[in-house]
Amino acid sequence: MKTLDVSPETMRTRTARFDDYARAEPDGARAAATRALWGGQLVALMGARNTRGRFTDPRVPSPARACTGYAAWGAGGRSLPYRNPDAMENILCLEGALHVRMGPDLAHEIRLERFDMLSIPANVLHEVSCGETGGAKALMMLNGAPDCAYPAVFRGQPPATADTGTLALLNASFDSGGGCDVDPEALARRVTRFASLVPYKRALNARSAIPPEATEWLTASSVFPLLVPEGHAGRSQDAPLKGLPGLYVAIAECVPDDGPLPHAHFDTQESFFVLDGEWDVSWGFEDEFRIPLRAFDLVGVPTGAMRAFRNTGKKTARLFVIIQGQERMSDTVVYSPEVGEEVRQRFGPDVVEAFRKVNITFDAERA
Repeated sequence: MKTLDVSPETMRTRTARFDDYARAEPDGARAAATRALWGGQLVALMGARNTRGRFTDPRVPSPARACTGYAAWGAGGRSLPYRNPDAMENILCLEGALHVRMGPDLAHEIRLERFDMLSIPANVLHEVSCGETGGAKALMMLNGAPDCAYPAVFRGQPPATADTGTLALLNASFDSGGGCDVDPEALARRVTRFASLVPYKRALNARSAIPPEATEWLTASSVFPLLVPEGHAGRSQDAPLKGLPGLYVAIAECVPDDGPLPHAHFDTQESFFVLDGEWDVSWGFEDEFRIPLRAFDLVGVPTGAMRAFRNTGKKTARLFVIIQGQERMSDTVVYSPEVGEEVRQRFGPDVVEAFRKVNITFDAERA
């Protein structure tokens, strides 16, 4: 498969630095309305160029079925109760702790600690808050149809600080509805707890007889799938959460000086959001370009480009991996023939074939 050449200039346009975007909140009506509605700061990080709603004008481009934003609350921050009529909302806690109350009467509460994630179905009324003694930060990922406008419907009346024009820009409206009923047990199953995640090298070993050491040598120390589309078949199919087409997410954990070998994705965009530590993301067929990333930095690697990442710090660290595509994603991952030969010599030809069956192949070619 022919890979894609990407210039350093292009990659710079596909990178969002935390130090830049966290301070970039504009003054004025939009910022005031956002704080009145969601209780804190929202920053549009990644999405299609025509994304509407709260995450319009994203800094990093991506396919149209999902958009991603950064959220930050001060001590005691609290959103108004709202629901997403036609999108699933996935909330990953980055720092502090979050309390999410859900249901028509907001009677069901789930607490999220650092790196826990909650996946909220469409049209479920919910309220997000943090404690009175400390703030919190999160990633918020919306997943809907390709033409989804990502409306947010709040319960009650608009705050006095939000004018009609600004609400229209945010695609925010108000009514007295309580959204759909919720099953507390089903909601509890829509949470991933970082402390109890299982790396996919174990699942691949059990299902495909791929040795865990082969997966670890090829990919990363541990990859923890969190969410995949309903019905997805592939190496991440055992992810604990099932969602809509076009999005799946995972946490990659690496010991110092570790990371995957250079590879390309041919029907998806792979983006890396740094959860902690110090990293280099590299790209190019010879792995010749690199960009250093720190906590909460984001880079979106184009479909077809060879890429890798490496933990350059002194402690075990984690990346949040966001993979996006269209209606059906095979998420084929392609390494070079030389890597395939190394796998054959180290682990045998049966392992090469087993990788192929989970859409990992070894036929990448220079562009």
